Amino acid sequence: MAVKLVECLDWRAENRPGELLRTATALAKAGVNLNALWAYTSQQNEPKIAAIGKNPANLEATLKKGGINPNATRCFWVSGTDKVGALEKTFQALAEASINVECLDTLAVGGKYAATLWVSDADLPRAKDVLKVR
Repeated sequence: MAVKLVECLDWRAENRPGELLRTATALAKAGVNLNALWAYTSQQNEPKIAAIGKNPANLEATLKKGGINPNATRCFWVSGTDKVGALEKTFQALAEASINVECLDTLAVGGKYAATLWVSDADLPRAKDVLKVR
């Protein structure tokens, strides 16, 4: 298993068909390669798009060039071999340290998995230690 701290950018989107297509097309035309992309509705009922770029600075610059001022958050990118209970030790370590997982997205394909895991900003330094992120 590998864990690293990454930057996730999110921004308000229009709630209309094709918005995610327009975003993906603009990013592709600008040569922005992504590790992750989401579309969702926030707790305030606002449509949002979020992305983790392979080159975060390139993603942010492209969004700003397109008139989008994204919000930045940090989360953990956890990846490894797909097997039963692959994330159990990660969850156990965080639970033993009394660190709450606020959000998790995970996907397994072709024998590998990747997960994005968020904790509160206040817990981020301790979570880095617990997950042995350098």
